[in-house]
Amino acid sequence: MLELPMIFGDRMVLQRQKPIEIWGKATPGEDVTAELGYEGQAVATAKTAAGEDGTFRLFLPSMEEGRDLTLTVTSGGKSVTFRDVLIGEVWIAGGQSNMEYFMNFDAERETAYAWDEPELRFFDYPEVCYEGELQDYDFSEFGFWRRCRREDLPWWSAVGAWFAKKLHGEAGVPVGIVGCNWGGTRASCWMDREYLEGTPGDVWLRDYERDNRGVDPAEYKKAYLAIPTNIGNHPLSGNTTVLWPGLTREFQLKALEMMAAMEKPPYYDLIGPCHPWRPCGVYETMLKNVAPYTCRGVLWYQGESDDAHPEIYDTVLENLISNWRSLWHDELPFLMTQLAPFGAWLDCNGDKYPVVRDRQERIARRVPGVWLASSSDAGMEWDIHPKHKRPIGERLALLALGHVYGQNIPCDAPELAEARWADGNLILSFSYGDGLHVRGERVNALTVDGIPVSGVTKENTLVIPQPAKPRQVELAQSGYYEVNLYNAAGLPAKPFSAEVK
Repeated sequence: MLELPMIFGDRMVLQRQKPIEIWGKATPGEDVTAELGYEGQAVATAKTAAGEDGTFRLFLPSMEEGRDLTLTVTSGGKSVTFRDVLIGEVWIAGGQSNMEYFMNFDAERETAYAWDEPELRFFDYPEVCYEGELQDYDFSEFGFWRRCRREDLPWWSAVGAWFAKKLHGEAGVPVGIVGCNWGGTRASCWMDREYLEGTPGDVWLRDYERDNRGVDPAEYKKAYLAIPTNIGNHPLSGNTTVLWPGLTREFQLKALEMMAAMEKPPYYDLIGPCHPWRPCGVYETMLKNVAPYTCRGVLWYQGESDDAHPEIYDTVLENLISNWRSLWHDELPFLMTQLAPFGAWLDCNGDKYPVVRDRQERIARRVPGVWLASSSDAGMEWDIHPKHKRPIGERLALLALGHVYGQNIPCDAPELAEARWADGNLILSFSYGDGLHVRGERVNALTVDGIPVSGVTKENTLVIPQPAKPRQVELAQSGYYEVNLYNAAGLPAKPFSAEVK
């Protein structure tokens, strides 16, 4: 017997400059050998023995970038060989639908389809929400390494693709993106139970237990699987409601009327025992089958569905980061995307998003190795899924280049450092505000004591005439907005709300 997780395959990218972990199952007690090299010439080998339960783990030594390699794992007279292996940079693309969002729906997909980048690869773990689902349905369109070419790019995470393109262009090394995400998931879905219990995040466990009191798991599973759209194995050819490529508000309202009049089957609205949005669910059925694939770090775009308990999002996310770092045995960098603005989409609105955005900033400030990309100019008024993912992917790549790879480049969005009143002016000072400027005639979405205002940029400050001392200044705190205040790197200011000193 010799089995390896599906993430090991032809065309995979292995992480450079770190010991490469290989794991799987073999006959208990049998020796297991891994050999990485070129045809007929090994460059690295490692050996171990399978434990009493048949599991094994071994580590190939840290190496620099490489191309056209083969990886062979052998045990008990059986071997598995993977070809066209690269060594470069690997990033995990986690989160919900805005990270899942396929290049197939991106506004600039035709530009991407012209790429021919053999050193960019993408692996997407199948969206499975219960043990055995991989055997129950055909998931053959997932679970293998795709190339960066016209026939494969529609399946890429658009954010992941734009990130990989930018990173490869700047760093010049192979890049692999591992997608492990699912639309609508809360942060609690991607966590081990022990990281929720005894913390403010256990409210998600209590909500779930309250809502499922008396529910028969077998009956729920039968009802859940009877709804075809709950099976996410053919997202580009089936119902792609969550990723609709742009719908008018009028169409959405009509759709809501139709859904309200529809006779709903049993448990239709319940997040039950095999629903992907249940706490800890996809952590068990998806993430633990990807970890601990050796990688550089995590791209994280999530938080829209945490608006039921926005005030605890920073605590939950901080524990998630600790959980993932423990699972990988590595202090992985987390590059996060701040939630984009929108007005309404179907029956959703962003009323609680200012709180979530604030909690995202708190995490970036207090947790080492976490950075936050601004999306304050990249939303859509009537869609929770912005169609232009290029700004997000490229801004995440800038954060990686500056903070992870050590390039001396401006990579952070302007952040309010101080709001003070002096000599009849309100002066807003910004960190990362070099080259601060306004694109347009006046500053968008800026208010002082609730009244829209504008100002003049000077070095890294924004100066706003205010004869009397104001109390509160805010940027982009509610509804839909398009921030047009940028630094020299072309990065838009993050939203803020602050008392004036």
